[in-house]
Amino acid sequence: MTRLWLLDWQALAGRSGVVRSVVCLSLALMVACVGYLVRLRDPVHGHFESVRQQLQLQDELAQRRARLVELGVEQRALEHARTLLQATRWRLAAGEGMSELLDQLALSGQEHGLVFERVEVQEAKQAPAYRVQPLEIAVSGQYPALRLWLEQSLRQLRLLNVDRLRLALKDGGIGQIAAQLRLHAYHPGEELPVPASLADEPAQAVLSKTAFDPFRAWLPPSEDSGLAHVPLARLEMVGSLSQAGRRQALLRFAGRLYRVAEGDRLGLEGSVVVAIEVDRVEVQERIYIDGRWQARPRYLVLGTHEQGEVRDGTEAMVERRAIDVGASGDAGRDVSG
Repeated sequence: MTRLWLLDWQALAGRSGVVRSVVCLSLALMVACVGYLVRLRDPVHGHFESVRQQLQLQDELAQRRARLVELGVEQRALEHARTLLQATRWRLAAGEGMSELLDQLALSGQEHGLVFERVEVQEAKQAPAYRVQPLEIAVSGQYPALRLWLEQSLRQLRLLNVDRLRLALKDGGIGQIAAQLRLHAYHPGEELPVPASLADEPAQAVLSKTAFDPFRAWLPPSEDSGLAHVPLARLEMVGSLSQAGRRQALLRFAGRLYRVAEGDRLGLEGSVVVAIEVDRVEVQERIYIDGRWQARPRYLVLGTHEQGEVRDGTEAMVERRAIDVGASGDAGRDVSG
């Protein structure tokens, strides 16, 4: 049966061209498949593997580029943080030493009429990346002046920290306050350049002295007003008035004119006007020296601020500036009413 079927198939193939073509095509496909399996399978698989690796590498490259962008942002943030840190460390001492700080505190305190009784620089304490320098300060004066001096000191570029503050009313003082302060000054431990951001900072607002004084007894407004608590160094005599043998001085302060008569309170520590002349005002000032209150005269001269002082015997010093007496006869300095 099998031989008959083969004979029939061969006869059919011999008679039909289509069958012969199909047979040839089938044989060619079989040869191609065998050749693919023998020679082309490994190269094709290698090509597909190369394409897969290429796509994988492209994905990794894109991820690394994204991480590189993030790294650039982080590096800029790190540089900005370093700049801020260096600027902050510079502000610990603002490029100054302890002597400059003491001079600033003394000059500003003198401007506000304060008396420094003790300034002690204690041993510095080392902290990570900076030093802490404790200061013990004993200072006395009017409460508004003390408060303004302390606020101005704490608002300067250099960092200061008040670790302890004690206020007490002094015996025998008219509103005289004794302050015991423990300040902490700082230093970065190295010389740092001035930060460029300092040029962009706005100017600080000028602080004004408060009239509030919790240590002073309440007085009616008419008895506690005017120039009773203004330092003499800030006053300027601009003229005088005379009527019925009584003379009043014209003083200028903060752009305003004030009339002052003998017996009026003027300046700090309960100072009193004792004499008024055409070209000057004499003030009896109370000052705390050597643990006790002493009186000394001070003068306001026409056309200038406070001119000088006559100190007591313990200081043995007389300070006076020359006064142009010839100019005192100017008609504009004395107005008779």
